[in-house]
Amino acid sequence: MRTLVTGATGYLGVGLVLALRDRGREVRALARSDAGAARLAGTGVEVVRGDVTDAESLPAAVEGVTRVFHLAGVVGHRARDDERLRAVNVQGARNVLAACRAAGVERVVFTSSVAAMGPAATPGHPRDESAWMLDGDDGRPDFRYARTKAAGEQVALDAAADGLDVVVVNPGFVIGPGDVHRVSSWAVEEYLRGNLRFTIDGGLSYVDGRDVVAGHLLAEERGASGQRYILTNEEGNLSHRDFFARVGRVAGRPRRQLHVPKGVLLPLLRAGTALRLPLPLDADELASSSRWWFYTAAKARSELGFETRPLDDTIRDTADWLAADGYHRH
Repeated sequence: MRTLVTGATGYLGVGLVLALRDRGREVRALARSDAGAARLAGTGVEVVRGDVTDAESLPAAVEGVTRVFHLAGVVGHRARDDERLRAVNVQGARNVLAACRAAGVERVVFTSSVAAMGPAATPGHPRDESAWMLDGDDGRPDFRYARTKAAGEQVALDAAADGLDVVVVNPGFVIGPGDVHRVSSWAVEEYLRGNLRFTIDGGLSYVDGRDVVAGHLLAEERGASGQRYILTNEEGNLSHRDFFARVGRVAGRPRRQLHVPKGVLLPLLRAGTALRLPLPLDADELASSSRWWFYTAAKARSELGFETRPLDDTIRDTADWLAADGYHRH
């Protein structure tokens, strides 16, 4: 069966393309640029040029396709990212799903994010698929990315309710080898470089990108239309302080970090922003990072057979890949 992958030139996209090809699948990949298409050279996929934000470019991409994996999306947490977040994560989703319906695509696996479920109230109560963005939080500036993922996912669930076969997957915070754009692995890299010298309250739910790719294939095979499945590693529900301590231990590069209360950092970040200083994060990113983005994959384990490898293996492979890719040890 011919399968289209959007977001095929990104971290997860390349991994999924390779996994599909390993299964002997005929794959068509949507690419926005020559540079992106070059990442798929030698994989045996058919590359078509197009952009999910350009609805007119999509009919040719879905023509003759029976399955679609929609992975295209962008991450951003600052005010300057708002327009791009809405264009790709919301309108882009709408465009792809409309094209799939018009082309008679049999099944769509739609990649959302655990962020669409909002953060947990406490670290001891990870969220599941029944959760959504917290009431009243959809307009918070520190939830920019999360609310566009929630809005895009709602488009997918509405399409499923209207008869299109759509299964939603919600990956956790993805790390592992192969993140060439450093979207997810930048924090590991900066810690290993010795540049990340403080932590704050809050935490993330980490998962190996290779396990997420496998979870996509399981969702295609076993997922129920109109259902959402969290793909994360519950061993990876870690505070920032515990996660970086674990990275240091596993990679053999422990770094001393200072734990700083959010209330101390916020006024400093606001002052730096006002002075237009180059900052690693702004006040909105700090506020978002200080929440507990913890989740459970119990439903995916039960209904899909989803499994995850030990977190230490993921961390070790991430560190080894970063070293091989050219980061400099200090």
